[in-house]
Amino acid sequence: MKYLIIWLLFFVAACSGSNNNTVLDGVYTASFEHEFAKTDDTLILKKANDGNGVYQIIRHSGVIKKLDGKIFPKEILTDTWTLDYNTDKQILTELKGGKTFIWDSNRLTLQFGETTYKKISGL
Repeated sequence: MKYLIIWLLFFVAACSGSNNNTVLDGVYTASFEHEFAKTDDTLILKKANDGNGVYQIIRHSGVIKKLDGKIFPKEILTDTWTLDYNTDKQILTELKGGKTFIWDSNRLTLQFGETTYKKISGL
């Protein structure tokens, strides 16, 4: 009986441990278009340290500019951001410029302004 109680305590502790931070790691994509450009974005989100809630996003953007009906060659842009993750609010906040990403654990998406990035794979 004593072993059963100890086993149940370990089981409950294992089930209640938060693994949501590891779910964040992955590759996210979004595409959007307006009258002046079409953009395909890829975000690579990974931990920046051993578990203090600091993450790094590498953003690769392919931009095709349009002006007066003319389409220009695709440009590849790359940005790197360091972010702090608030587990209670499920928000990533960029440390330098204050950009905010909202994590939706049910849909596996990141919301950045009006753009929704869908998770396509883990790391």
